Amino acid sequence: MPIYNVAKSFFALLFSTFALSIGSALQNTLLSVKLRYAGNPEYMVGIVMSGYNLGMIMGFFICQKLVQRVGHVRAFTAFSAIASSIAIAHGLYQTPLFWFLLRFISGICIASLYMVVESWLNEMVEHNIRGRILSIYMVIVYLGNGLGQLMINTAGIEGKEIFMILGMVFSFCIPSVALTQSIIPKALKDVRFDFIKLMRLTPSSMLGTFASGLILGAFYVMGPVYCIDSGIKISQITIFMMVTVWSGLLFQLPIGMLSDRFNRLNILAGLGLFASLISITIILFHNLNFNLLLIFTALFGSVFTIYPVSLAKAQENIEQSNVLPISAALILCYSSGSAFGPVLSSGLMHKVGPSGFYIYCAVIAGLMGVASLYFSFRLKGFSSKKVLVNNTNNRGY
Repeated sequence: MPIYNVAKSFFALLFSTFALSIGSALQNTLLSVKLRYAGNPEYMVGIVMSGYNLGMIMGFFICQKLVQRVGHVRAFTAFSAIASSIAIAHGLYQTPLFWFLLRFISGICIASLYMVVESWLNEMVEHNIRGRILSIYMVIVYLGNGLGQLMINTAGIEGKEIFMILGMVFSFCIPSVALTQSIIPKALKDVRFDFIKLMRLTPSSMLGTFASGLILGAFYVMGPVYCIDSGIKISQITIFMMVTVWSGLLFQLPIGMLSDRFNRLNILAGLGLFASLISITIILFHNLNFNLLLIFTALFGSVFTIYPVSLAKAQENIEQSNVLPISAALILCYSSGSAFGPVLSSGLMHKVGPSGFYIYCAVIAGLMGVASLYFSFRLKGFSSKKVLVNNTNNRGY
């Protein structure tokens, strides 16, 4: 069956994914901005928003059990309805503790929704076209994330109307999946794994996904706060976030091609050191005009490729029985990093000002780059940059 027809058969699911990605992006940026404009210090913004990432970790376990009991469609509609209600509830009572609890529940729902979608696609798509279907899926997610940033401009952030719009966006996830006529997949398998064993099997990938979570978790929450503290207007903040996210999409294909040809440890090292260099450049030229900042943040978008390269690295030369447990462990590593990221970066920003955000990113990315170089040196030495991955045995790194 042609790839177009296959994608068309999953139109309902992909449309819901598009609405989900718009809503989650809008919610993240909106709440960060409102918390900061309300006078909350940077560290409080980071703590409140980290509730979402803690919920993501919990959602990983809750989703499996619920899908096993009621199936994909019922689980998806239930989580979508709750996410919609929680989005609107933010406008009822605006205090940090209440919002932290709402963020926690929202994290459970949104993480579970993405798990349902991805397991649905993996289960129902044939192996020979799975990569292309998942590429279409990732394009839709990134496009939605970028458009979600712009939707803040649809209503003033001072009132409660924006929360109603947010709730409507999440509610749009429900009809297409609830009424779909496509084949429903089997229930999720209960994933069990020995985290310590998997850490020893592929430590570089675990480190890469954790660092990716630390950086991206901080970016989605504290990126808007950095802009506010730097005197950037709301309309420009949405462009700043959108450009960064969409540049991450544009980096996926070239970095993916490089990682398929060359040693992925060296690619990870290059990504980490490059992101650190860009962060340092932004720190040194803190008073750059907005257009120049957009150029640098577009280059910073390369950090969005750290996770997929780490995932590809983890799947090298491993037994089939370890594929699913490693994927699950990497999701937990990323979620854990994204929970710590907003708290750590916000604390540094509170101490040194808005530049603390990029100091944080420079340190995390730099440490990941150096660690990847260390793993590469331990494996084959620096002379192996041009060696094809398929000709090397990278097990243990």
